Amino acid sequence: MTCTIVALLVTGPGYFLAHLIETGGDWNQTVAAIFGDAFALPLWRSVPLIILSVGFELYLLWLVRHSRLHIARYAKEIAPLLPGGDADVRRIFGHLYWRLPVIGLAAAFGLFFFVLLLEPLPPAFGVLDFLILGVNLVFLPFVDAQVIWNYAATIWGVHRIGRQALRLRPLYEDPMLGLRPLGSVPLGATFYFFGALAIIIAEVTLSPDPVRPAYLALLIVLVLFGAGLLFLPLVSIHRLMVAEKRRAIDDASTRAGGVYAPLTAGNPTSEPSLHEVRDLLLRTHGILVHREEERRIQALPTWPFETRAMTRIAAITLTGVVAVLGRAAVDYFLLR
Repeated sequence: MTCTIVALLVTGPGYFLAHLIETGGDWNQTVAAIFGDAFALPLWRSVPLIILSVGFELYLLWLVRHSRLHIARYAKEIAPLLPGGDADVRRIFGHLYWRLPVIGLAAAFGLFFFVLLLEPLPPAFGVLDFLILGVNLVFLPFVDAQVIWNYAATIWGVHRIGRQALRLRPLYEDPMLGLRPLGSVPLGATFYFFGALAIIIAEVTLSPDPVRPAYLALLIVLVLFGAGLLFLPLVSIHRLMVAEKRRAIDDASTRAGGVYAPLTAGNPTSEPSLHEVRDLLLRTHGILVHREEERRIQALPTWPFETRAMTRIAAITLTGVVAVLGRAAVDYFLLR
């Protein structure tokens, strides 16, 4: 509820309320000043623009806490992998609460928005309007910075875990060796991060006004950053799973000689004895078990998640880059 109220106050509805107070309740003038440009567009374009503007801030405010809860959800599954258990999980992800990186990112975002993106203020810009603008330039950069830092810190934490001496589960208990949570955490964080980018890219695409090239460049950097950072922890975990798979293949190959060795009877007779039949059945059973084991080893995954997820990440990244470049092309050829 708090996120919803704040998101409404710092976007169009907040400016509308502030301007309505400044003009003494002049509804028509307020609507024309705040939403005039939007309402001049077709409804299929104006209504989504307003919803996306509010929804983006709401999503970011909600994501600050939810991205940490996402880690807590898998913490109990990650703890058994580490020698120190829960204490190691808290230590590794403790940098989520570092303040200095968030302050530095917030200062950079605030300066970027103020210098490159701030439009000239209209003559009727009042005190309350200026107050909301100040919140957008001072408070919201901290929200943006916290969301990005949460994502980076989550990925870095999983990367650190992947470099520890992990207590893996046996292959016959879990084909992923108990590493599935280490895939779920960065994948979930990446999809949450791309959710924010999807909202803002949709808003930029629908905007009727030319978008600053610096802002489009920032969006492309964030898209590539989000996709590229995902591979930081997954490569080390992938190598670990590949090494365990190779070890299992080598063990199976070592035992193959004994499993497939021919039976030799001590006193061969024309008719096999019950003892020889039993040995033959046991050997056949061992061969079948060994072949099934080899089949399962060959089918073992080498990533801690379904590989379809990588296809989705690649498709989202490509879509985001194409959408931003398409918007840049529209601005350059049609709206300049």
